[in-house]
Amino acid sequence: MTSWSLDLSLPDWLEVPTEPFDIDLWRASVTDVFELLVTFDAQLDRAIILPGPLLDVSAALDLLLEFSRSLPTGVHLVAGLTVPGRWPLPVIVEVSETAEDPVDLLDTVGARSDDAIELPIVEYLPDHLGDGIRVTRFDLDEAGVLWATVTCARRGDGADTVLTWRTTDLELVALFSADLETLMEGVRIGMNA
Repeated sequence: MTSWSLDLSLPDWLEVPTEPFDIDLWRASVTDVFELLVTFDAQLDRAIILPGPLLDVSAALDLLLEFSRSLPTGVHLVAGLTVPGRWPLPVIVEVSETAEDPVDLLDTVGARSDDAIELPIVEYLPDHLGDGIRVTRFDLDEAGVLWATVTCARRGDGADTVLTWRTTDLELVALFSADLETLMEGVRIGMNA
């Protein structure tokens, strides 16, 4: 099994725990951080860039924890806190051993699926991140709601790393997509992870 870890830090990224964990202690600590970030956004008028609803910290934490608990074992949830007035933005992080006969990264991230309403946008990750791509695709759900899915995938060190973020707030796509590259940089693979 491939060993890996997340090398992340506040105030940009927050790893959401799964149980068993001292959830009460985590909630108390994160509530303090979130309240400081809300105050910071307000003081600098940063939220004017993308005015959003006032954050209900307790409800946001409930949703993040519920989302994290719903993920399979070994898959992690990280919340992006980098977009003023629009955080937390949940990103799924999954690392798996590269198969002996690996699937093409484009297939891994659904870039060749016929479900998208238009051709996905495929971009290469910067060289320092290794062999990887970022794919943005747009899909309609059963209710007719347009979703953007941004997926970064990297293959290296015997592992495939896939980050997935979905949103119906299309304005965020251009603002947050590049931040996934920073998150990818924080995924450490190997014996010393």
